[in-house]
Amino acid sequence: MSQIKDKDSNEFNNFYVEEVINDKESSHDTGEYNEIKILNGLISNSEAEEDSSSDEEESTSKTVAIGTTVGMTVGIGGVVIGTIASITLSLNFLVAQSVVGITQAQCFFELTNANYDEIDIQLEDTNGDRVQLVDLETTDIVNQYVAKFNDLSPNSTYFVKGLDDNGKEIDLGENNYFKTLQVPSYDIEIDLSKYDKANENYNLSFKIDNPHEYLIEATLICENDKTLNQFAQSRNGIFDFTLSTILSSYRLELYQEDYLVGQTTFNDYEGIEIIDESLEIGISSIYMALNVGEVNPNDMTISIINNENPEEVIPLEIALDGYLYITYYELEPENSYTLVINDANRPSFSYFSYDFTTITIPQYEISIDESSFDIESQNYVLTFNIDNPNGYLIDANLYCLNDETYDNYYLITENSLTIRLPILYSEYRLDLSQEGYDVGSISFSYYTPMKLILDTLNITSTSFEAEVELGDIPLDTFSAFLMPEDSQDNELELEVIPIDNSSRILLSIGDLMSDTSYTLQLRDSFRSTTVYLNYAFNTLA
Repeated sequence: MSQIKDKDSNEFNNFYVEEVINDKESSHDTGEYNEIKILNGLISNSEAEEDSSSDEEESTSKTVAIGTTVGMTVGIGGVVIGTIASITLSLNFLVAQSVVGITQAQCFFELTNANYDEIDIQLEDTNGDRVQLVDLETTDIVNQYVAKFNDLSPNSTYFVKGLDDNGKEIDLGENNYFKTLQVPSYDIEIDLSKYDKANENYNLSFKIDNPHEYLIEATLICENDKTLNQFAQSRNGIFDFTLSTILSSYRLELYQEDYLVGQTTFNDYEGIEIIDESLEIGISSIYMALNVGEVNPNDMTISIINNENPEEVIPLEIALDGYLYITYYELEPENSYTLVINDANRPSFSYFSYDFTTITIPQYEISIDESSFDIESQNYVLTFNIDNPNGYLIDANLYCLNDETYDNYYLITENSLTIRLPILYSEYRLDLSQEGYDVGSISFSYYTPMKLILDTLNITSTSFEAEVELGDIPLDTFSAFLMPEDSQDNELELEVIPIDNSSRILLSIGDLMSDTSYTLQLRDSFRSTTVYLNYAFNTLA
């Protein structure tokens, strides 16, 4: 039986003859065979083919292209008595047509003599390790297919390898690799030829040099209102936008395969700005002066947002006197806030935003400079040194503990405070406060105070007696009194008796009420508000 294909078919003619002579001894010449090559659907004798141009055998592929070779056994009279055929596929990597990006590659191949879905393309790194294995996909061109790779590394070399269904490698020759792009950085030119602020034509063009026509995505960011952001794509390197409003700063960002490859900014209006050196942030306060620029104050709303609790929004009043002044004193210490100035008619549009954190409650170390203090000349001047490098506003209260009428108050922004003590014979305390918070304290004195000698104390139901050490208080400058707790107006003066050859005095009084609370008070004879000693006691029942 014989099977004969149409002459236009690329299949080969196969003959089966019952009278096949199986023994080669019966052939026309023992040991002789004619090898016939089928090329382009034609049968040629191998001897005749030797005269053919070698160029006809070469493929234009960048791979090793193999034709179809058929070994035939020819019997007497030229009858074909047996065939052995082998058809080898051709896979050609089309380097010039492939598209390679930063992390992506579309590799095109020419494939003949095989089904594309029986071929896989393997991608390997320079170490020979497999990176990806993908199927071939069809294209609009006959015999041309594409393999798509993603998630590659920038500026890296990769090798492609063809594999058949059995995992056998298909030789692609030497041109079997490509290199991904390094992440580029584009210089951006702003074209203002269609921009006319005076006539409210806000058309901008941004241009880059993109000769290979890579797909570039552009985002025009409206810094004052993200809801007005715009997006565009381009391969020709030109991006056209119309600004939503001129009362904003803009930033253009370019992305290629999700990599930031260029950015620039544009601003053509005078916005709200902080006046230099006007900003002051305290423990619970903020103060700033602002230049409003081209923004109409009537379009503003001002608020402070608590970043720790964004639902807490504090509205502020506008104080305008050439500049915009913002003052607020009821914040929490060491807390994050944002001061925002929005458009009154479009809350999402922010003319100005400033993040700040209130300071922690400080504790100032206080040291005393006594270089100007001189008791003999009654020059009681002291300088208190306070570490206040930021010049915070500090309240300083001087307390005269023996006479509150000498108390005094000072307001400082420097690192020192100089005070003249009102009297020498007193204990003092200097308290510092900042925005109502205690931030430092120091107690001091420059005299030896009076002291009741407890082991001389003798109290009965009707009498009191004790000795007092005078310290630095002159004997003739004070008086001693007893005051009943329930009758301050009925005070009793005690006799002051000096004790010879000592700095002590004896205080003694009788005719007291039993089981009654009294206060012993020694105070200045000329200034009754100056008290040198207080001692409370109870008479016996």
